[in-house]
Amino acid sequence: MLSVRSMFPAGDKNKFAYFKNLHYFCSRNMKRLFYILFLAALPLLSYAEVVLTLNSGQTVKGGIVFQNEEVVVIKSSEGQRFQYPMTEVKDISETVEVEETEEEDVAENSGKKVGISLHLSAGAGFIPHDAAGAGFDAMVYVGACNLLDKHIFVGGGVGFESFFVSAASDKSTATFIPVQVRFSAPLMSTPHAPALGCSLGYGFSTKGIDKGGLAASFDAGWRWQINGKSAMFAGLTASLQQGKTTVEETIEDKVYTSTATRNFCKLGVKFAVQF
Repeated sequence: MLSVRSMFPAGDKNKFAYFKNLHYFCSRNMKRLFYILFLAALPLLSYAEVVLTLNSGQTVKGGIVFQNEEVVVIKSSEGQRFQYPMTEVKDISETVEVEETEEEDVAENSGKKVGISLHLSAGAGFIPHDAAGAGFDAMVYVGACNLLDKHIFVGGGVGFESFFVSAASDKSTATFIPVQVRFSAPLMSTPHAPALGCSLGYGFSTKGIDKGGLAASFDAGWRWQINGKSAMFAGLTASLQQGKTTVEETIEDKVYTSTATRNFCKLGVKFAVQF
């Protein structure tokens, strides 16, 4: 039979003695090592949290350390241990944990009342029966963003709107600073739902036309609720910006001056972010 001693040549007693001592150390101390590791791991052991209901109506929360047909031992989150006879225990049930993120979102959603909404839209711009081109606008609104806990937004804002139109060989650019009030609301109470919005106000002319006028828009699209604070919107929009310009006409060597109203219209897409 092959033995440990036969694996080493005669005279090589130092190596054999080394392995012999190693085997002796391991066989004698292995049990102690496992015992020490077990004691070190005891504080890391966790128990499923339960709710212990006694016949008196008292409830105790903690982890069950020991339980049999006669007694139950429960350890509280503070580290205290309580022992109760099973005859005094009415019910033992597991606790249902609610994710903190969900609770925070609900709290933020119900507590947030004021928000900022950024709007960008672009599309085909035109003056009916006169000129066609393109239009662009950017708006910033501030207001109540969760009225009646229904994500209804009511507020006011200011922005910039520009039209590039041409008729025959005549090309012109008109720009405005619209100041508006806005209302928007989802059509359903789900986090992601169709939504409608409208804005109404006055646009101050800054270029290309003498005076400003009525500024209004309507949009319909889809609203995504990102979390309790933020939401996005994408959809179609239609807007109207009125402007007044002075028109001069010469009839029989006489110059006549009148004021004409021009309606700058836009049909396009809108993207908005609320936070």
